[in-house]
Amino acid sequence: MLSLPDGVFPSFDDAQAFQAGNDLYSFKIDTFVFSTDRPAGLKPRDVGWKAVTAVASDLAAKGATPYLFLSSLSLPGDTDLKVALEIERGMKDAANVYGGYLIGGDTGEARDGVVAVSAVGKHKSRIFVPRKAQLSEGDVVAVSGNFGYAPLGLDAMLGKVEIEPKSLKNKAIRAFSHPVARIELGSKLPELGAKASMDSSDGLAETLTELSRENSVEFVLDRLPADKALLAFLNRKGLSPEHYLLYGGEEYEIIAIFSSQSNLLGTGFKPIGKVASGRTGVFLGRNKIREDGYQHFKKRLSRWDSGIFASEESLYASPPCSFRKAYSPQPTANCHASRRSL
Repeated sequence: MLSLPDGVFPSFDDAQAFQAGNDLYSFKIDTFVFSTDRPAGLKPRDVGWKAVTAVASDLAAKGATPYLFLSSLSLPGDTDLKVALEIERGMKDAANVYGGYLIGGDTGEARDGVVAVSAVGKHKSRIFVPRKAQLSEGDVVAVSGNFGYAPLGLDAMLGKVEIEPKSLKNKAIRAFSHPVARIELGSKLPELGAKASMDSSDGLAETLTELSRENSVEFVLDRLPADKALLAFLNRKGLSPEHYLLYGGEEYEIIAIFSSQSNLLGTGFKPIGKVASGRTGVFLGRNKIREDGYQHFKKRLSRWDSGIFASEESLYASPPCSFRKAYSPQPTANCHASRRSL
């Protein structure tokens, strides 16, 4: 069994929770790699912005507000200094917008451009919202915003689609290049009674499927979250709305599960479906949504699942009941049942 320092609790979630005195914090690290994450035309300043946003979004999905950021920036040796300074400027811009501080980091030389950002966020409510919880039939599946613009913007930047009018094109490209993490809505998750939540950056279908699998429930959606202007454009062009809404990714929204008794009117969260009694799976009406979206090391997952990562359960102790009772939105539920239930 792997031992952990006092106050640090294993979660295997979008962020790692730890206790300091009477306060609850989470920390997170994420990496932006130029060769896989930066399409041609993405400005260095936007690279810095997106690198910080990815970390901030994961913290927000756990109910934490970003506080401190650190970065590690590695670039090829022939990179213009202006590029590095613009990336740093983008990181500082994002940290300031999210109410935090970029306090330092490291620079280095590498064959590929790599921006790694770590962050600490504070849970003002002293509640960590996990991805796994005790969900019930009739619980509400809700999202913090619409989907589809970011992947459409990426396709526009790659020259795969022509977007008209120009205002729609600019909106799509900005959605990809300058996404905004839902910090304020994330901080409201505990008070709104959220049972479980995740950041949606891997795509709507992928994130919903992961939540379904983690909680051994079915989700039945009655609508997909998109605005009329986007749907009108996609239909006019003969493009698949499902492709852009379900399988895009790079959208830093929050997907959360709320009690059936929660009143979400006017909160900023939009209901899109409910929890059903089936085993697992995501359905749009009666049609099952295939699992697809961004997965790191996708070709190697089957090998890893049968190897070291299959034994995670035996490596880590379940979070102690004292932590669960103090910081979980469901403190009395199944205290030692899962390593992912805090």
